[in-house]
Amino acid sequence: MALTASPKNNQKTWIELSRKNLRHNLEVFRRLCGPATPIWTVKANAYGHDAVLIAKEIEKMYPPLGSARGSARAAKSKKYLGYWFGVDSIDEAVSLRREGIAAPIIVLGWVPYPRLKELVKFNLRLLVSSAQTVKQLSQLKNKNKIRVHIKIDTGTTRQGVLPEQALAMAHMLRAAGAVIEGAAMHFANIEDVDNPTYGDLQIERFTHTVSLLQASGFALPVVHAACSAAIMTRPETVLTAARIGIGLYGLNPSALVAARYKKQKRGAALKPVLAWRSRIALLKQIPPGTPVGYGLTEQTARRTMVAIVPVGYADGYDRSLSSRAYVLIRGKKCRVMGRVCMNMMIVDATPVADAAENDMVTLIGFDGKRQIAADDLAAAAGTINYEIVARLAEHIKRIVV
Repeated sequence: MALTASPKNNQKTWIELSRKNLRHNLEVFRRLCGPATPIWTVKANAYGHDAVLIAKEIEKMYPPLGSARGSARAAKSKKYLGYWFGVDSIDEAVSLRREGIAAPIIVLGWVPYPRLKELVKFNLRLLVSSAQTVKQLSQLKNKNKIRVHIKIDTGTTRQGVLPEQALAMAHMLRAAGAVIEGAAMHFANIEDVDNPTYGDLQIERFTHTVSLLQASGFALPVVHAACSAAIMTRPETVLTAARIGIGLYGLNPSALVAARYKKQKRGAALKPVLAWRSRIALLKQIPPGTPVGYGLTEQTARRTMVAIVPVGYADGYDRSLSSRAYVLIRGKKCRVMGRVCMNMMIVDATPVADAAENDMVTLIGFDGKRQIAADDLAAAAGTINYEIVARLAEHIKRIVV
């Protein structure tokens, strides 16, 4: 379904966020997670969608527990458990709080030691991986107000303590005065649905470690392992919480996950939330044999109508898309010509006989029945859809439609 354009705005490039599609995806994951407490992840500026805007939209749809609306909804439905936001940095967390976001927020990334005190000031949770971080927490005032989750490295070799170190970490945290609220892990290869062996090993290590911690007196009411791919294809990985990343925005974690999810018929298809638009700033017709753009990497093979679009790699349209990607103008595919510049690109608008300056150009999204998907740009750039949307420049105005 086409996303609604905003032709009356005065931006040279802008991003549209579909409220309807966001709600749809939320409901899909609500049903997939069942009675689990979901953690809606808005890290990396909500994968380029704008963390504050997305968080505010979610709070409108699902009022946080403790608020009047949230409490009323919880009273009507025993299944209403609210939601959390997961962010990577302390800056993201503080920004959400200052914008009035009331839901629980957990910082999943590393926090510089002098800023750990902000966990108390802004009522934030922390994912803990390091003994040095625990030592720093022990020196804070009101440390008994800090709720932490132990990150267990079950085989991603990134954040986290090794399973055999988890119990010692838990005792350190207790001695430091922090409240141990949960435990977490991260899958390394869950998208490879045809080879579940490593995922099986990781979840086995994790559940064994959690059981050991609980048997040793650590309650751990919030235990989370599942990401979008795991939720979509492996429901047994949804424990007492879930972290929903790329799927929240209607993008599939991988082609394999999308195919398996469709085959399993566990839920409705996801819908993309984001569309990226610009305009034709200049049109001109040039003769055959004319070089196009920096480096003379391409020249016209025929008489060509070129459109100058005021978007470039400084906006997040990767230079690797030069001469490879397409945009949509009046519902027709038009190829990017020559090298993508810092703040503009050149497009072959010849297929659009009635093209005019100021026409809308779709870089990602629908125009009529045709679509340029983030996956299309990812394929052309030799990367993944995560990178395409996460690198969209923050200076581009986001509009909820």
